[in-house]
Amino acid sequence: MYRKNTLFIILISIFIACEKVIDLDLNYSDDRLVIEGYLNWIKENGQTEQLIKLSKTTPFFQNLRIPANGAQVHIRDEDDKIYKFMEMENSGIYNPLDTIPFNLGSEFTLEILFEDQVYSGTEVLNPVASIYKIKQDSIAFFGNINTQIEAYSIDVEEEEDNYSYFEFTSDRFSPEYNVYRDDFSNGSEYYGVLLNSSLEKNDSVRIRQYSLSKTAYQFWYLLISQNTEQGGPFQTIDSNLNGNIVNLSFPENSPLGYFRVSEVSEILYTVK
Repeated sequence: MYRKNTLFIILISIFIACEKVIDLDLNYSDDRLVIEGYLNWIKENGQTEQLIKLSKTTPFFQNLRIPANGAQVHIRDEDDKIYKFMEMENSGIYNPLDTIPFNLGSEFTLEILFEDQVYSGTEVLNPVASIYKIKQDSIAFFGNINTQIEAYSIDVEEEEDNYSYFEFTSDRFSPEYNVYRDDFSNGSEYYGVLLNSSLEKNDSVRIRQYSLSKTAYQFWYLLISQNTEQGGPFQTIDSNLNGNIVNLSFPENSPLGYFRVSEVSEILYTVK
């Protein structure tokens, strides 16, 4: 018994002696600006949502948001009219001083001056098909009964290329997304789908469809694909995804994020 204990102590000593601290290079150096900007015009009620959120990148394992304070932010329309944005209480969240008018087909340019660097991104406001029908089913999936909700629209045949994404939000789950392009459904019916096991009768689900440009579709497709297993498209990701905003002062220091302009179709659905 004495010999066994002695051998055990010797083995522990060997493992402790072999332990070595390894520093991993996570490829994090200078701060980069992160831009989340959108202009939403909701078809059904005429309401607008217009916001620019600015923050700085952080090391991958540091789960916090560092707001980018003191930026000068405005949006320029096709007629060179400027709409200024004001920061809310050092939050890095910037709201417009005046509501930007809705005009399908118009081009909007986001311009930001932050820490002596100028950033710019341009998007076009495309139309979106209305959500006109909701179907609900119960689906057995891996031993659980899931609620399936399908939101239907009809693709506009006159438009050559249509891009959009569906968003499902509720107090019961993190937002879920489907992206859509009309390669195989031009002029016909299509739908976004939600499959969820936590929904109960009388729960409310907000269903939206956002119009996208082709560039925005490509960005959102990759973003959602990267984050499907991480709880949503705005979670921390393990690789950087370049959006539609450039750094005019130092092109090599490109920002992260995207400036999106969308017409939105919205339905508030009550689970049956």
